[in-house]
Amino acid sequence: MNTIVIPTTQNIELEYPIATLGDRIFAALLDLLVLACYWSLLYMIFDIAALPPFIARAFGVLEPANQLLFLPIMFYHLICEIVFNGQSLGKTAMKIKVIRLDGAPATVIDYLIRWMFRLVDVSVTTPFIGVVGIISIAVTKKGQRIGDMLANTTVIKLKMVTYFADTIFVETEDDYQVVFPEIEGLSDRDVSILKEVLDAGLKSNNPELLLKLESRVKSVTGIKSKLHTKAFLETVLKDYNYLYGQTGR
Repeated sequence: MNTIVIPTTQNIELEYPIATLGDRIFAALLDLLVLACYWSLLYMIFDIAALPPFIARAFGVLEPANQLLFLPIMFYHLICEIVFNGQSLGKTAMKIKVIRLDGAPATVIDYLIRWMFRLVDVSVTTPFIGVVGIISIAVTKKGQRIGDMLANTTVIKLKMVTYFADTIFVETEDDYQVVFPEIEGLSDRDVSILKEVLDAGLKSNNPELLLKLESRVKSVTGIKSKLHTKAFLETVLKDYNYLYGQTGR
């Protein structure tokens, strides 16, 4: 399974599976089904004989005011991704989503670039519908079609490989006061192990494990504290996150 690591503003890296070609094809088919249902509704109301690939021809048999009814078909993907934060109805059903590779929220411009190059990636004017996008997604490491490459986006599965709970991230208040400045001698790896062992000790209700962890942290940092073991370890995590969570080391 191909995955991608996305940085966050808290200096934490989260790992997501990249949506497979199959995921994206099934999402596209579901979107086509939605558009087909909408087209069928127009067909019943206006008795239009033309098929979806020939929308331009259909415009010729409609009053100008009614031609606006075809705008949702033309702008479907753009509107959906803007309104639903990177998802069309098909993507929502398949639990996949468009994101930026740099971790920043995707913008309207990003979605617009993807939509504009959909004409190239998912062309329906040739016998090989979508062949450009399919090949591009299949051969690129990050599963990107041309529109994705230009917008610096890709499509991921919403099920993360790495969760916030698996990281060293701990929420701290803006006015938080550091209790143990001695933790500056710890590394990200040290704190990651600390959190992993702390979580394991709490889940398994293993006080001996927590006591050993407390002793080890105090030995490495030289901290002297009378706090209860759990409170001490959690305070160390909060201190570290407050000091280094925003800027890293």
